[in-house]
Amino acid sequence: MEAVSDTALWAAAVRADESQLEDALFVDDLAADLAGEKGFALRDRYDNAGVRACIAERTRYLDEVIARHPSFRQVVFLAAGLDTRSVRLEWAPGTTLYEVDHADLVAWKEQRLTELGAQHAVERHTVGIDLREDWPKALEAAGWVPGAPTLWIAEGLFYYLPEDGARELLARIAEQAAPGDILSGDLVSRQTMVSESEAARRNLVLLEEDGSPWLFATDDPEEYLSTGGWEPTEVLILGHPGANFGRWPGPAIPREAMGVPRNFFFFATKRG
Repeated sequence: MEAVSDTALWAAAVRADESQLEDALFVDDLAADLAGEKGFALRDRYDNAGVRACIAERTRYLDEVIARHPSFRQVVFLAAGLDTRSVRLEWAPGTTLYEVDHADLVAWKEQRLTELGAQHAVERHTVGIDLREDWPKALEAAGWVPGAPTLWIAEGLFYYLPEDGARELLARIAEQAAPGDILSGDLVSRQTMVSESEAARRNLVLLEEDGSPWLFATDDPEEYLSTGGWEPTEVLILGHPGANFGRWPGPAIPREAMGVPRNFFFFATKRG
């Protein structure tokens, strides 16, 4: 269990809770077993309605991004964590999925999926490597074909990196991507980091105490994406139309509001 990050276990526990709801946004039958006792303990530790809503709605949003782009027969998950879309989603014939994450996490996840009898619905390859290392070389060694259309998914990733690391990684993905490739994921705003919300401040403190601080945030996702080699196609604020599937606990937060936490969902296209 030490091989798995707390944040991956936490997210799995939230997905497990969502899967039990009558009007569930998705059903992840493996999430509870992957989360285990530690994942649910972390869910309780980080108990925050807004964060739970974000994880659930982000999952559904990216499910829909994938469903809307079936022509991309290569799909790369960067920092895949305990995601189980290879099992629970329908995939177009000929699609190949690549899951990139730390080698220890990948090995632990593969063992648990085997123990749980997981049946993958797509050709799938795992790539165990730190994203600070030469992951493009490792990805290619796993079978990924440079230049072939690729959908890149970066879920719950960029804000765990320092700003220079987040910008470097974004640019490096762009270096590997072909014109027309799509990158989709999520970002947090700087307002989240200076929020007046007691619950938001508490979660930031707990994450830092547990060794998983949020480090990078931006109030201008378009600038971040465009300077990293991408053309922002869609940038949505959690709770607004297109990024609201019924879990956000309050009114939609205007983008110009100061001191209020907000999350962005995006997809961007690689410029030619």
